[in-house]
Amino acid sequence: MRVWMAVAMMAVFGAAAADATPLPRVMSLDYCADQYVLALADREQILAVSPEAGAEYSYMAASAQGVPRARPSPEAALMLAPDVVVRQWGGGFGAPDVLTRFGIGVVQIGDDVTLDEARASLLAIGDALGQTARAEALAAEMDRRLAALETTPASFRPRALYVTAGGMSSGAGTFIDTALHAAGVRNAMAERGRRGWAWVNLEAVAMDPPDLFVTGFFDKRERGVDNWSPSRHAFLRDALASRPTVHLSSRTVACPAWFVVDAIEDIAARRSALK
Repeated sequence: MRVWMAVAMMAVFGAAAADATPLPRVMSLDYCADQYVLALADREQILAVSPEAGAEYSYMAASAQGVPRARPSPEAALMLAPDVVVRQWGGGFGAPDVLTRFGIGVVQIGDDVTLDEARASLLAIGDALGQTARAEALAAEMDRRLAALETTPASFRPRALYVTAGGMSSGAGTFIDTALHAAGVRNAMAERGRRGWAWVNLEAVAMDPPDLFVTGFFDKRERGVDNWSPSRHAFLRDALASRPTVHLSSRTVACPAWFVVDAIEDIAARRSALK
């Protein structure tokens, strides 16, 4: 009787497994795409990630251990024949056309600027990988943490200046600008009328210093800073050392994605300490 029941159960579960639709096999073509694939896909779904998946600025670097890497090109994708390719810029301008021509699905991550756009990218990739519930859970956690941040009175929104290790800053219309506002601070570059990315203006900093510096990528071992970068100037180094500063992990700001909430919380905590 027990043998018959065991055989019957194996037949039932075997039929269910045969009827189940297999999860799509996936490949990512750049390190921003890697973050989504590593966070959402089952390990057996992942055919390959980009060579930068384990870099120090990769948020999901620990999850990339042991995952195959492949050259981020349409040719490599065609050789591996995934069901889905996730990319932001990897593979070059014409990669989506080449891949779709050969029947490979492409999920294109946009140049997300807002948190709503980052959430939409997360959910879209989750759907494409058959991991909707996992993506919804990450989105809900991001929303919960954002909602839990202290509401800042309008009378206390300090001006913050974002500075990268390369000497760049971020004005209006950028994901960093979104993160600064979500953390309860004003973007000094945006208030000076700057949009997008621009070099830090040392004279402007000297004449009208921000209440708070926010740095990015200063924790990288290889910063790639040239000798003329504003970040090498003694004045800016002294300013960063003498004024309130929050040093963000490069892992949290390297891509416009859901995990920027880590950086937002760090900025908000430092801003609260200024009161």
